[in-house]
Amino acid sequence: MIRIYRRAATELDLEAMAEGHGSVVSNLFVITLPITGILFGVFYVPSQSMLAAGAVAGVFFMASLYSNGRFFSEVRRRNRLQADPDTVEVLEIDASQVLDIEHLGSHGPAYCFFVGDGKALLLVGQWMLDQPSFPSCSFRLHRWVDTGKPIRIESTGEPLTPEQSPAQLRIGYCNKDIEVFSATPETLQQDLDRAFNKASTRQEARA
Repeated sequence: MIRIYRRAATELDLEAMAEGHGSVVSNLFVITLPITGILFGVFYVPSQSMLAAGAVAGVFFMASLYSNGRFFSEVRRRNRLQADPDTVEVLEIDASQVLDIEHLGSHGPAYCFFVGDGKALLLVGQWMLDQPSFPSCSFRLHRWVDTGKPIRIESTGEPLTPEQSPAQLRIGYCNKDIEVFSATPETLQQDLDRAFNKASTRQEARA
C-alpha cells in the first residue's frame, strides 16, 4: 500500500534538513579556514609562489562561503514557508517485499519496495544511511514538494534486511532518488529499463 498526501513543514523537517551541517560560523572556523590554509601550503611548497597558492586557496575559500551561504539561505526560506500547507509531501509505505538492487558507484544503496497494485517505490542514495531503523517494511517518507528531495524517513515497522536482487541500475537511467513506478519482483529489471532508460523514454515519446 502507498498513500500520498501533502502538509506544511514542521520543525522536525527543518531540523532534519540542517542536521550535520553546523552553522556558517562554525563551518568557517572548523572546516573552511583550516582547509584553506592546508591548500595554501600544499601549493606554495612546490611552486614557491604566493600568488599561485593564494589564488587556489582563495578560490576554495570563496566557493565554500558561497556553498554555506546558499545552503543556510535555503534553510531560512523553508522556515518562512511553514504556513504553506503544500510544502512537504508524505508517502506512507506498507511494502509486501523489499529488494536490494545494484547501484552505480558510490551512489547507493538502492532499494525497491513493492507496495501492491503493480507499483513499486525506488529509493536511491547515501541519505538513507542516516535514517534510523531503516529499511523497514512500513515507514513514512517525507520530501520537499518543489524539489522532490528527501527530508527524513519515519519507520513505523520493524527493521528488516532486504532480499538481494540481480536487478541493477544502469548508466543510461534518468531516475531520481525517489521514484514510484510500475513493477513486479519477477520483471524488475525490465520494469526499471522501461521506466528510467533514456533511450526507451525517447522512443515512447516519438511513438
